[in-house]
Amino acid sequence: MFVPDIHTVPLRHTGGLFSEHSLVDDGELQIGVWAAAPGTFGGSTGASDEVMLMVAGRATVAYADGSFDLVPGALWSTPHDWDSQWTVHQEIRKMYVIDNRQGAPAQAEYEGNAFALELGEATPRPTVIAGDPRERSRDVSVHNRLEAGVWDCTPGTFPFRRDGYDEVFCVLAGHATLSFDGGMSFDLRPGSMIVTPAGSTGTWTVHEHVRKAYVIVNDRG
Repeated sequence: MFVPDIHTVPLRHTGGLFSEHSLVDDGELQIGVWAAAPGTFGGSTGASDEVMLMVAGRATVAYADGSFDLVPGALWSTPHDWDSQWTVHQEIRKMYVIDNRQGAPAQAEYEGNAFALELGEATPRPTVIAGDPRERSRDVSVHNRLEAGVWDCTPGTFPFRRDGYDEVFCVLAGHATLSFDGGMSFDLRPGSMIVTPAGSTGTWTVHEHVRKAYVIVNDRG
């Protein structure tokens, strides 16, 4: 469940304006890459929460209380039963995480530029294998079982584990290696997208100051 570059991964045409590359579709959770050609469409989100990271193109999404300008770096979430109208000006591409489990409705949350979002003061990683990695993070959306935000970290090596949640992320800047216990390793550069499942453990090695947009899916193991 790894995409080396979200910008160039081949997509399958799914009808009309839309194309997709699916990574996960298990009934509860859908994760992948989606694109839409220029045009207009709309409707309701139905019984789903969704978090999206825009990586290419431009669109305007109008809803009852206003509109969102979607450009590369926009990180946003839509809740259950949310109505909107999309106008795609230039072909768009996005990372998506859809949670189909029951949940409460809410307002959509929007951050226009995950690349430049201020994250606050960096703090040392609690457990370090090598170097002096320091990290920062900021949530953009927390609703039902999905949490979305931006994280960055300076060079160093440290362990990771996913206890009770999946994490999906797309690298925005920098260079790192993510190594899973058991042998798999992935080279992470801008545009890399990966799913780290609940229960997985391994090691981060940050070679160059790395920044990612992340989505945490809670209660998954």
